[in-house]
Amino acid sequence: MIRKLLVLLLCLTAATATAKKPKSSASKKAESSAEKPKESDYDKLFKEKHTVADGMFRLHDVKGKLYFEIPDSLFGREMLLGSTISEVSDNAAATTGSKSDYPLHVVFTRNDRSVQLRTVNCENITDETGASRALAEAVKRNTADPILRNYKIEAWNRDSTAVVVNVTDLFVADVEEMSPFSKYGLYTAFELKKTFQTERSMLGEIKAFSDNVVVRSTLSYIFTLTRGRTTLVKDQPLTAVMTRSLVLLPREPYRPRITDSRMSVFPTGKVLFSEREQRAKVIYYAHRWRLEPSDMDAWKRGERVAPKKQIVFYVDDGFPEMWKKHIFEAVDQWNEPFGRIGFKNAIAAKPYPKDDPEFDPDNIKYSCIRYAPIAIANAMGPSWVDPRSGEILNASVYVYHDVMKLLNNWLFVQTAQADERVRAVTIPEEVIGDGLRYVVAHEVGHCLGYMHNMSASAVIPVDSLRSPSFTQKYGTTTSIMDYARFNYVARPGDRERGVKFTPPRFGLYDYYAVKWLYTPVPDAATAADEYAVTSKWITGAAADSVYRFGKQQFSRSIDPRSQSEDLGDDAVKASGYGIANLKYILGNMNAWIGAQDPDFSQRRTLYDEVLTQYIRYLNHVLANVGGIYFAEKMEGDPVEAYRSVPRERQREALLFCLAQLKDMKWLDNAELIRDMPLMGSPAESIMASLVSVVVAAPARVALSAALAEKEAYTPEECRRDVYEFVWASTLKGRTPDALEMMLQREYVRSLSLSAGLKYTGTGAREEKKLVSDEGLMPVPAFLGEHAARTAALTACGERCGHDPFETFSAAHRVDTAPLLGYGSPRLNYYDPRNTEAGDYAALLKLRAMLRTKSASATGEARLHYELLLRNIEKALKK
Repeated sequence: MIRKLLVLLLCLTAATATAKKPKSSASKKAESSAEKPKESDYDKLFKEKHTVADGMFRLHDVKGKLYFEIPDSLFGREMLLGSTISEVSDNAAATTGSKSDYPLHVVFTRNDRSVQLRTVNCENITDETGASRALAEAVKRNTADPILRNYKIEAWNRDSTAVVVNVTDLFVADVEEMSPFSKYGLYTAFELKKTFQTERSMLGEIKAFSDNVVVRSTLSYIFTLTRGRTTLVKDQPLTAVMTRSLVLLPREPYRPRITDSRMSVFPTGKVLFSEREQRAKVIYYAHRWRLEPSDMDAWKRGERVAPKKQIVFYVDDGFPEMWKKHIFEAVDQWNEPFGRIGFKNAIAAKPYPKDDPEFDPDNIKYSCIRYAPIAIANAMGPSWVDPRSGEILNASVYVYHDVMKLLNNWLFVQTAQADERVRAVTIPEEVIGDGLRYVVAHEVGHCLGYMHNMSASAVIPVDSLRSPSFTQKYGTTTSIMDYARFNYVARPGDRERGVKFTPPRFGLYDYYAVKWLYTPVPDAATAADEYAVTSKWITGAAADSVYRFGKQQFSRSIDPRSQSEDLGDDAVKASGYGIANLKYILGNMNAWIGAQDPDFSQRRTLYDEVLTQYIRYLNHVLANVGGIYFAEKMEGDPVEAYRSVPRERQREALLFCLAQLKDMKWLDNAELIRDMPLMGSPAESIMASLVSVVVAAPARVALSAALAEKEAYTPEECRRDVYEFVWASTLKGRTPDALEMMLQREYVRSLSLSAGLKYTGTGAREEKKLVSDEGLMPVPAFLGEHAARTAALTACGERCGHDPFETFSAAHRVDTAPLLGYGSPRLNYYDPRNTEAGDYAALLKLRAMLRTKSASATGEARLHYELLLRNIEKALKK
């Protein structure tokens, strides 16, 4: 038995030994493969140590290449891709903190092989309920989202819930929509040619958060600037650090508030296709923040409640210390009109947070007030919105350093006649700081959704601007979104009487605009239902001119009530006060600031400003000549859509400007000019330009006369008024003096051109003319290189649309655009009168008169008349 057991045990041992024999090489490979799985594309891509940022997307920076790991859940989700300049080597191209352009509205889609970055086409909308669903699908097929980039799928993540794509070419490349050459930069007036420098560009910091990702990159260029045949900059290097933010939009857009052309709010336009409408209908969504009561029941009871989400502006810590408190105050003051509609603490200004790791002023999630250390005398307040609804998602105020210079100039030329505090090179903080508060508050208004309302000051009687009680209560305008500026109507001694010189903190129109845009309408089920309520608010206010919206006019001020930087309801009276004040200021400038200005630089600047302000006053008056009052009108509004400026007001305006032609020598202040590198006569340059404008006035009044029908100020009457003024001495048999001869030479030249003739005779040199499409140019081009460049840029940038001095043909359509707004009024009319023929007849009449007067004249007068006759004959022959 024992032997049997031993034999069995030996057999089992032998069997076990056989089972553990050495394995073949194929068996070893198979076992190794089972123990070590094949390396995936994902692992190959990211096996080396690299920078990772985990959030909405997972971002990978692998040796300067940027990869997005996009989860399935985010395909089809709409986003905004925006670009901010964080650093720049040339701040004339762009300033730090500025947005280079509007953000891209994008969405990621994919198929089995690639991922597409598409720009979203959301301009066409439908009613997506009931029978309109088929229509919505048809519209969608006809307005598909175009592909901006197509990326090969490099890998799937380990659990196949996300794909990886290389997006380096979107962030380290020249993408026009995200260029560092900002549309707000100084170089936009020139032709730009740029070459991207790949070898000098690189990926920078990457960040990721729950609803956004941030990518920084350094981009380098070589650029050249030209204008015409002149090269201003050639092969200049530029390097910019750009911050790109990709922000997830809400699944459900904020319910839009439909607006119309009667309200001064920025719009986003949509084309509505609906089975209920028998045409494609354009509607506009108002730009506004998502401001909702945190307790709707309490709000309905009339209690003030905090919003669910406060509007916050973060204030750049780089601002000069003195500026900061005025900037904070400018933001905080907007809580007053919000308080009137039931919100408390609706808006706030806060310092840059020091302990928030997510905060980045260049991320479009954060709205900031940025300091721009560049010699630009301006401030701006652009905003970015959700294109689907008009909801404001980001807004920025850019305050350029020389805004203080701008304020200094405004305060001096507009109020120095009555306020001794501004008669200085350095204006005290109590005055200029309050001016800064006004400027920033105005720009914050833009960030809240409001456009300029240029008619706000035109409802105030001019004499009320010299009333202490009125100005203390209402200031100089009914809206801080106007370009009303400071009280140039005030006269010496008015400050002591208590007259206020500044715009109000808010005007009556501002309270109305906040109420219209931000008051909730909780009982409305849809945006259309809400508009049925809010449109009635506008109609109910339309009868009161205080609540009229006057659009900003660019190429020509057709409606004299909607002008920039004017005051009061009577331009002749207001400009009369303003010109008297300029005479006083110019006569005392040396005495006031001479000792503070040893190199005359401030006086030269202020002299420029006085001349500019004088031209501005003339243009305010000229706008009445041929002017037309416009009002945006809907059915039921108790207003006239348009009417001609009354005949007597037009004629009064023209005669005022004619009288100025003989009262400009005060501009040639010998005491100032002798200490400046200035040649020639500013007065004569402005005179020559003004003559050109008034001689062309008959063409300007033709449209207004056609609309007026009865009691019109006709081209014939206008032409006669100019003729009798310019030739008054000649018609009375008196010898014209030197000034009158100059006016007569300019008259002959301008009338010949108005008659359609080629004029080659004597007259003021063309480069000294200050005429633009709007009237007299706003900056005197004869005072220095910078002023000339500014004038040229202004004329170039604003010259478009209808020329106010062109000769009207028999049938003519006038478009009052460009205006800052939409729904611009257009007029179609037929006027059989031909002003060119009238000017030709006037030239023949003048020739006959001069032949008679020349025969009896002697000396210089006779030579003067004979020269004019010679020039007329040459023009007629050509």
